[in-house]
Amino acid sequence: MSHKRILFVDDEVQVLDGLRNLFRRQRHLWDMVFVTSGEAALEELNQAPFDVIVSDMRMPGMDGATLLRHVKTDHPGVVRIVLSGHAERAAMVRALSVAHQFLSKPCEAESLRAALERTCALRDLLANDVIRRAAGQLERLPSAPAAYWELAQALAQPDVVWQDVAAIVERDTAMAVKVLQLVNSPFFGLSRQVVSVQQAVMYLGVELLKGLSLGAHVFATLPAVDVPGFSLDEFQRHAQRTAQLARRFVNEPVRIDEAFTAAMVHDIGQIVLGLGMPAEFGAVCREVQLTGRSVEDVELSRLGVTHATVGAYLLGLWGLPFTIVEAVAYHHSPSLVPGGPREVLAALHVSEAFAEAAEKGPNVEPIIDRRFIEDAGLATRLEQWSVVVRRDATEKITAASA
Repeated sequence: MSHKRILFVDDEVQVLDGLRNLFRRQRHLWDMVFVTSGEAALEELNQAPFDVIVSDMRMPGMDGATLLRHVKTDHPGVVRIVLSGHAERAAMVRALSVAHQFLSKPCEAESLRAALERTCALRDLLANDVIRRAAGQLERLPSAPAAYWELAQALAQPDVVWQDVAAIVERDTAMAVKVLQLVNSPFFGLSRQVVSVQQAVMYLGVELLKGLSLGAHVFATLPAVDVPGFSLDEFQRHAQRTAQLARRFVNEPVRIDEAFTAAMVHDIGQIVLGLGMPAEFGAVCREVQLTGRSVEDVELSRLGVTHATVGAYLLGLWGLPFTIVEAVAYHHSPSLVPGGPREVLAALHVSEAFAEAAEKGPNVEPIIDRRFIEDAGLATRLEQWSVVVRRDATEKITAASA
C-alpha cells in the first residue's frame, strides 16, 4: 500500500497544529500537507497530486464549498471531505454537490481518523485511476423524471407528511442514495447509522428536503445516460423488483431495511460508468447483447473492474453503512467474502438472481452461488426463498388470466 497524500485546509493555524499532532503516528502511512487558505490549497494541488483533501467550510476569501468545486473540476480524482459546523446548514447545501463526505466541526479525533483511514482503504479498492476519476466527477446520480416531479409536487403541499415523502424517495435509487448519504454524515451526529430510507427522511425533515430538492436541485435529473442498450427506467424497475424480494428474504428485523436499501442501489455502478465513461460502457453493453455474457464478466475483461466495485466505491465514499457497501461490492461474487454475518449479502445475491431470471423469461433458472449459500448455512432458507418466488409468479399468472 503506497503512501496516501492528504491536504488539510483551515484558516486557523491552531486547528492545523492540532491535526498535525493528532496524526503524528500516521506519518509512515500518510504524507500530510497543511495550508491556511483555499488559494494555497489550489497551489499545492497544482504542484503535486493528492489522494484526499479535508477542508473547513467557513474560511475568509475562498470558502470550503468554492474550494472543493475547483478541486472537483481540476482534480476530480481527489476525495473531497468538508468540515462544517452544525449552524451552517445553508453552507452545507452548497457543498452537497462537491463533497464526498461531511464531518461535523469540531470533529472528534477518532472520527476523523476513522474517516480518513476508511477513505484511503476505499481508494485501494479501485486501482483503476480512470474509474476513480469517473466517480469523482459525479455531482449527483440521475433520478427518473417522474420520480423527481412527484417529489417536487409532494414537497410543494403545505400539509405534506414525511411518510408520503419517504414512499416517493424509496422508489428512486438516486434519491434514496443521496438521502442516506446525507443523514449518515457525521454532520448530523447520530449515534448509529441509518439504513432505512423512511428513518432518513424522518431525521432530515420535510423542510430540509425541500431545500435540497427544490433549492439546491440535488435531485434534479442529469442529462440522460446516453448509452445504447442501457435504460434508466429498466434499471429502476430491476432495482425495485430486487429490493422487494430482498426485504422478504431477511428474518432479522434490523436487517430488513439494510437488505432493501442494498438492493435498491446494488447496480448503481452502472450509472457511474454510463455517465463517467459512456463510450467504454456502451462497448460493454454491445458485447453483452451480442454474446450473452454477463455484464460483470464483460466489464472485468474490458475495464478491469465491475460496476459492483465501482458502485461500492462511490457508496463507501458517501458514508453509507459498511453492510450495504459490502453487499453491493460482492453481490455477483459473494464467495469472496469470508466468515461473519452474511444475511444481507445473501438476500441481495439471491433476490437479484431471481429478478434477473424473471426478466429474461418464465422458464429461466436463476444463477445462484450455491456454494456460498451452503457455506453461509442458508441452504434451507434458499429453498424457502424459491417457494416465495414461485408462489408470487403463480399469483401473477392467475391474476392476469382472471
